[in-house]
Amino acid sequence: MPSRIFIAIVICVVGLLHAYIGWRILPDLPLPAIYAVFGGCWLLLSFVLIPLGLLSRAIKTQPLSDRLAWAGMLAMGFFSSLLVLTILRDIVLLLAQPFDLRRALRTFLTDDSAMAVPLVAFAVSLIGFFNARRVAAVRRVDVPITNLPLALHGFTIAQISDVHVGATIKRRYLQAIVDKVNRLQPDMIAVTGDLVDGSVARLHTQTAPLGNLAARHGAYFVTGNHEYYPTFLS
Repeated sequence: MPSRIFIAIVICVVGLLHAYIGWRILPDLPLPAIYAVFGGCWLLLSFVLIPLGLLSRAIKTQPLSDRLAWAGMLAMGFFSSLLVLTILRDIVLLLAQPFDLRRALRTFLTDDSAMAVPLVAFAVSLIGFFNARRVAAVRRVDVPITNLPLALHGFTIAQISDVHVGATIKRRYLQAIVDKVNRLQPDMIAVTGDLVDGSVARLHTQTAPLGNLAARHGAYFVTGNHEYYPTFLS
């Protein structure tokens, strides 16, 4: 019962935030009314897709579960950008209210900014998508340690974190990370949590490439919060 109440609260909040975006953006769009209708339909679809994406792991049928997760996560990314930009726009409009602005500037602050919100949100979401799909970059960090024994000077640890293997991150992506880490030839490998988003039964084949990690002093794994994801989402 508590999990159902939590889900209901989340859905209500998501719905209210979608309504807020529609209320603040759609009436000010400098476009024919049909575009506002399309925008409203998208917000309604987004409101449906986001909870479905979050709950998709409860669906055992494949590839339906993964496709719903993809759709929900993409909708969530675009929605989050829309929400932040809508709030920022409202802050600017609120700060501009006391001033006697010229008509052109006031039009820009209302109509043009309403048009800019979805366009910028789409651009940001697109950039974020491509960045997320790239194989993780290698970042080298020197860690100075006082009185470190000479035998450990130059000791290298390759850290892998927050891979989130699941509906959108699969075996092929993980294999590319493993290959990249192995090419570094580290002395030790540390996998520091949030490796998976799902159960062992669903993801054991997708995480198999981890068995190929190779380091002179071994590879080690510690769990993160996503390894203990709420069971009602599994």
